Amino acid sequence: MQYRHSRGYTLIEIMLAVAILSILTAIAIQAYDGYIGEARIGTAIKDIRQAELILDDLASDANLQGLDGNTTTVLGLYLDSGELLLANPATTPAGTTPWLDPWDRIYRYQRSAAAAGGVRTDGGGSISNDAANSIAPQAYDLFSLGADGTANNGDDVVRGCNGAFVGLDADHPTC
Repeated sequence: MQYRHSRGYTLIEIMLAVAILSILTAIAIQAYDGYIGEARIGTAIKDIRQAELILDDLASDANLQGLDGNTTTVLGLYLDSGELLLANPATTPAGTTPWLDPWDRIYRYQRSAAAAGGVRTDGGGSISNDAANSIAPQAYDLFSLGADGTANNGDDVVRGCNGAFVGLDADHPTC
């Protein structure tokens, strides 16, 4: 009776195969993380545009003061039974749900302190850019602190130029 010896893989061959698979996995994970980061930025832009629609409607009625008390303090966006509410971002008001960005941080709102710019309304409620004859400036900023949660470092997603720009802070043009 003859025995047939089958040749197995050597340790070197197995280690080489594992190394190749590890390199391919590392490349795939980096590409995946890039796609996830881009998707999160896109979601933040969409959310900011959605909040902008609500706030612009209030601004055209000169009613941001009823929402933010005409303060330039940074406030967080909250939802209360389908209504938008602005409050301290560090404390969630009772009965509300914080409007979170893709990095699970609350979106921020700040009324512009600039005397010019923003949506203004005249006495009849029509949109006006005449600073001398219009109600208080209705300009505001909306932003997400981005992936690292730190303000003003380039990865924040911002609404700027009175709504003409929404995107990464690093790409923000001079208005």
